Amino acid sequence: MTAQAHPFVRRVNWLHVIAAGLAAGLFINIFEYVAHRVLFNNAWTAAFRALGKTPTGWGAFIPANFFVGLLMVWFFARLRLHHDEGVISALKSGLGIWAVFWFIPMMAMMPMDLFPNWLLVSVSVLGFVEVNLAALLGAWLYNRA
Repeated sequence: MTAQAHPFVRRVNWLHVIAAGLAAGLFINIFEYVAHRVLFNNAWTAAFRALGKTPTGWGAFIPANFFVGLLMVWFFARLRLHHDEGVISALKSGLGIWAVFWFIPMMAMMPMDLFPNWLLVSVSVLGFVEVNLAALLGAWLYNRA
């Protein structure tokens, strides 16, 4: 029997994914702004200056972070179909997104010696916090919508 023919098969609610994903993306964008433009602004400026560059193009991350929020909530929605609808599935989706979009890229840049390692580790650690908080928010909104 196919998934569509079975009357009790739960499906991903795309309207909920979009609404909760955009909210999660907004949370990520706010957190990223505070982290990179307030807390680490001087460190990023110095790191780019050492490369003979000026830190520009931060605006490109805004739509990317909304995409990350959408992807994370979609991942949660898929997980909840086969696992629980709560915190564990939310944190699994957050962990997966963090690994792909924060941890791997930051660790891959370390051997290139482009930026200070402490800054890359700090971004990865803050990313872990922000993406899991955003995952919890997105999951809560998805389940409530």
